[in-house]
Amino acid sequence: MGNTSLIYNVTISVEPEVHEKWLSWMLEVHLRDMLATGCFLGFRFCELQGTEDAGPTFTVQYELASQEDFAHYEQEFAPSMRDKGQEQFGTKALTFRTTMQVIAQGTLRDQ
Repeated sequence: MGNTSLIYNVTISVEPEVHEKWLSWMLEVHLRDMLATGCFLGFRFCELQGTEDAGPTFTVQYELASQEDFAHYEQEFAPSMRDKGQEQFGTKALTFRTTMQVIAQGTLRDQ
Protein backbone atom coordinates (compact mmCIF):
# COMPACT_ATOMS: atom_id res chain seq x y z
CA MET A 1 0.00 0.00 0.00
CA GLY A 2 1.18 3.49 -0.75
CA ASN A 3 1.32 6.68 1.29
CA THR A 4 -1.92 6.24 3.14
CA SER A 5 -2.80 7.31 6.65
CA LEU A 6 -6.24 5.74 6.85
CA ILE A 7 -7.81 2.51 5.59
CA TYR A 8 -11.52 1.99 5.05
CA ASN A 9 -12.03 -1.74 5.56
CA VAL A 10 -15.17 -3.48 4.31
CA THR A 11 -15.70 -7.16 5.15
CA ILE A 12 -18.39 -8.95 3.15
CA SER A 13 -19.95 -12.34 3.82
CA VAL A 14 -21.51 -13.66 0.61
CA GLU A 15 -24.12 -16.40 0.26
CA PRO A 16 -22.76 -19.25 -1.90
CA GLU A 17 -25.63 -19.01 -4.43
CA VAL A 18 -24.65 -15.44 -5.41
CA HIS A 19 -20.90 -15.80 -4.96
CA GLU A 20 -19.91 -15.84 -8.64
CA LYS A 21 -22.30 -13.05 -9.64
CA TRP A 22 -21.18 -10.92 -6.67
CA LEU A 23 -17.49 -11.48 -7.42
CA SER A 24 -17.98 -10.43 -11.06
CA TRP A 25 -19.92 -7.33 -9.96
CA MET A 26 -17.16 -6.36 -7.54
CA LEU A 27 -14.38 -6.76 -10.10
CA GLU A 28 -16.17 -5.30 -13.10
CA VAL A 29 -18.33 -2.58 -11.53
CA HIS A 30 -18.09 -1.74 -7.84
CA LEU A 31 -14.34 -1.42 -7.34
CA ARG A 32 -14.09 0.79 -10.43
CA ASP A 33 -16.99 2.93 -9.18
CA MET A 34 -15.31 3.31 -5.79
CA LEU A 35 -12.05 4.51 -7.35
CA ALA A 36 -13.98 6.83 -9.67
CA THR A 37 -15.19 8.79 -6.63
CA GLY A 38 -11.70 10.27 -6.38
CA CYS A 39 -11.67 9.67 -2.63
CA PHE A 40 -9.35 6.66 -2.57
CA LEU A 41 -5.69 6.15 -3.48
CA GLY A 42 -6.16 2.46 -4.20
CA PHE A 43 -7.46 -0.79 -2.73
CA ARG A 44 -6.60 -4.35 -1.81
CA PHE A 45 -9.32 -6.99 -2.42
CA CYS A 46 -8.86 -10.28 -0.56
CA GLU A 47 -10.71 -13.51 0.17
CA LEU A 48 -10.48 -14.56 3.81
CA GLN A 49 -9.06 -18.01 4.41
CA GLY A 50 -10.43 -20.52 6.91
CA THR A 51 -14.03 -19.26 6.73
CA GLU A 52 -15.52 -22.28 4.95
CA ASP A 53 -18.18 -22.73 7.65
CA ALA A 54 -19.34 -19.14 7.23
CA GLY A 55 -19.32 -19.23 3.43
CA PRO A 56 -17.27 -17.03 1.11
CA THR A 57 -15.98 -13.97 2.97
CA PHE A 58 -14.00 -11.10 1.48
CA THR A 59 -12.39 -7.89 2.59
CA VAL A 60 -11.62 -4.73 0.67
CA GLN A 61 -9.12 -2.29 2.12
CA TYR A 62 -9.47 1.11 0.50
CA GLU A 63 -6.52 3.45 1.00
CA LEU A 64 -7.21 7.06 1.93
CA ALA A 65 -4.85 10.02 2.13
CA SER A 66 -6.81 11.72 4.92
CA GLN A 67 -9.80 11.70 7.23
CA GLU A 68 -11.23 14.51 5.08
CA ASP A 69 -11.27 12.22 2.04
CA PHE A 70 -13.17 9.63 4.06
CA ALA A 71 -15.67 12.22 5.31
CA HIS A 72 -16.20 13.38 1.72
CA TYR A 73 -16.81 9.78 0.60
CA GLU A 74 -19.25 9.14 3.46
CA GLN A 75 -21.20 12.32 2.77
CA GLU A 76 -21.24 12.37 -1.04
CA PHE A 77 -20.94 8.78 -2.23
CA ALA A 78 -21.48 6.14 0.46
CA PRO A 79 -25.30 6.14 0.49
CA SER A 80 -25.61 5.51 -3.26
CA MET A 81 -22.77 2.96 -3.28
CA ARG A 82 -24.41 1.01 -0.48
CA ASP A 83 -27.81 1.23 -2.16
CA LYS A 84 -26.39 -0.27 -5.36
CA GLY A 85 -25.05 -3.29 -3.49
CA GLN A 86 -28.30 -3.67 -1.59
CA GLU A 87 -30.32 -3.54 -4.82
CA GLN A 88 -28.14 -6.20 -6.44
CA PHE A 89 -27.75 -8.65 -3.55
CA GLY A 90 -29.96 -7.67 -0.60
CA THR A 91 -29.14 -9.77 2.47
CA LYS A 92 -27.13 -12.28 0.42
CA ALA A 93 -24.02 -10.08 0.80
CA LEU A 94 -23.70 -8.75 4.34
CA THR A 95 -21.12 -6.07 5.11
CA PHE A 96 -19.22 -4.89 8.16
CA ARG A 97 -17.35 -1.58 7.81
CA THR A 98 -14.49 -0.15 9.86
CA THR A 99 -11.77 2.44 9.49
CA MET A 100 -8.21 1.85 10.59
CA GLN A 101 -5.51 4.43 11.28
CA VAL A 102 -2.15 3.35 9.84
CA ILE A 103 0.52 3.38 12.54
CA ALA A 104 3.40 2.08 10.42
CA GLN A 105 3.92 0.18 7.21
CA GLY A 106 6.87 -1.29 5.42
CA THR A 107 8.19 -4.03 3.21
CA LEU A 108 10.92 -6.60 3.54
CA ARG A 109 13.08 -4.29 1.44
CA ASP A 110 12.80 -1.64 4.18
CA GLN A 111 14.80 -3.90 6.55
